[in-house]
This record gives sequence, structure tokens and C-alpha cells, in this order.
Amino acid sequence: MRLARPTGGFTLLEMMMVLVLMAILTTVVSISTRPDPHHALVEQAERVGLLMSLASDEARLRREPIDWEADLTGYRFVMASGDDRTTFAGDDMLRERHWDPPLTRLAVVDLASGTARTLVNPSAPPLRVPTGHEWVQPRWRLELVNELASVTVEFDANGHAGVIQ
Repeated sequence: MRLARPTGGFTLLEMMMVLVLMAILTTVVSISTRPDPHHALVEQAERVGLLMSLASDEARLRREPIDWEADLTGYRFVMASGDDRTTFAGDDMLRERHWDPPLTRLAVVDLASGTARTLVNPSAPPLRVPTGHEWVQPRWRLELVNELASVTVEFDANGHAGVIQ
């Protein structure tokens, strides 16, 4: 007499295969949703390039110089009139912004002369770059470095920024 095998359940092997597939899918999803620190810094660099172009246009319209000030924690646009320095606190585009995460190194390189100004100390005074209120501007490079990534932005004679990864 032969006993019939029950047909209503799963074997241990089938259950193990389902668990292994679920673990693999969970791993793939968690890896693909983890933020890429290099991509985040590239986005911040692209934003700086666009805002520098906007500040140049604003300086030409106002006929007053606008400086970009940056330190290792963030950056801001400042309009200088004599001894008075005014930030664009009420302006949604040119307002002060913070690097996320903070930078460990910030460098501004004049491409014509090759001179570089570098900031590595958080307590050091900010680097200042005047935005071009003239139509032809000096070429320069901005180097952003944090603990996880580094990005270079080059500004051409027209004031357009290009991110070099």
C-alpha cells in the first residue's frame, strides 16, 4: 500500500528559493536607492554655475558689481556699494546656500595666470570671486572637494559653466 503525498503545501526547497530571491531583490533595491555622493556634488556644482550666470546678468542690469563669496560651509552672493555689503537674503535664487555635506577643500583658479586660491581651513575668511558685469569675462575654474567626492567647474569667457567630472 502506497501513501499519497499531500498536495497542499510548498517544499522546503521552494521556500528557500523564494527567500533567496527576496534577499537578492532587496539588496538590488537598496543599492540603487542609495544617494551617490559624487552625483550630489555635481548637482551643487551645476547650481553654482547657473547662479553665477544669473548673478552676472543681475550685475549688468543693476550696473553694480556682485561678488560670489564661498567658504567650506556654504556660499552667498554679495553686492558691494562703497563700504556697505548686502546679501540677497530676500531673493530666492541668489540667497545664501550651504554645501551638503560641507567641503574639505575649495579652490578658485585663474586660468589665464594659473594662480590658485585655496581654502582648506573652516575658520579662514571666504574666497571672493566677482561676477562678470562685462560681456567678456576672465576664464576661471572652481574645484569643490568633500570627504566623498570632488568636482571641477570651468567658466569660459562668456561666463558659461561646464562641470568636469
